[in-house]
Amino acid sequence: MFLLGFIFKLMFYMSIPLFGILFLPCLISKKATRFVVIMWARFIIFLLNKLNGINIIFENNYIERNTGYLIAANHQSVFETIFFLKEFDHVVYIIKKELKFIPIYGWYASRLGNIFLDRKKRVTSMKILCNEVKNLLKIGYKVIIFPEGTRQEEKTIGKFKPGIFAIQKDIINMVYPIFIDSGRAWSKSGKIKRNNIRVKVLSPIKKGIKKKMFLDILRNALVDENEKNKRLK
Repeated sequence: MFLLGFIFKLMFYMSIPLFGILFLPCLISKKATRFVVIMWARFIIFLLNKLNGINIIFENNYIERNTGYLIAANHQSVFETIFFLKEFDHVVYIIKKELKFIPIYGWYASRLGNIFLDRKKRVTSMKILCNEVKNLLKIGYKVIIFPEGTRQEEKTIGKFKPGIFAIQKDIINMVYPIFIDSGRAWSKSGKIKRNNIRVKVLSPIKKGIKKKMFLDILRNALVDENEKNKRLK
C-alpha cells in the first residue's frame, strides 16, 4: 500500500504542471479551462480508485444540476478541492488570496472564477466577496466555502470562522452543509490509506437565524455526522 500510495502522490503532483502547461492555451477560454480542470479532477479520482482501491460513497438528496447553492463543507485533505470539480457543474471556491499567485494553480483558479479572500483587508474584501457570491448563485454556480479555514486532522471538525454567516446573511439562498471524511483515506499530511471516502449532503439551514445560533447549527450538523460516521467503521 505504501508503494501504491507513493505512486499516486507522484502522479498527482506531476499531473498539475503537466496538465497545466500542456493545456495552457485553454486559458484563453473560461469554458475550455473548466473542461480541462474537470478532466484533470476525474483523472485524479480515477487514480485514487484504481491505484489505491479507494471508493467514494456520495449521498446527495438535495443538490441538483443547473441551480445555485452555497455549500459549507468540512475540510480534511486536498480531496475536497478535487471532488466538487468532478461531481458538480459550475463550481467555484472561496479561497485565500495568496493562492492566486501560485504558478499554474493560480492561473487556472483565477480563470475558473474562484473568489479570493484578502484576509488583510477582511471588511472590504467581505463586501466584494458577498456581492460576487450573490451574482454567481443567481446564474447557477455552486459556491464552496470551508468554514474551518484550513485542513483538519482525520475525524475532526475544527472551529468555524464567522465569514460564512456574513455571506449567507446577504443572499436569499440557504446554506447546504456537506460532511466529508476524506482524512481517513487521504490525510492532511498527504498519507494515502485504503479506506473509502464518505461524502454526504446534509439538510439545509434555514434563513433568518442569528449569528451564534447559525454557526452552532452548522457546526453541530457536521459534528453529529462525524460522530455517526465513526460508529459506522
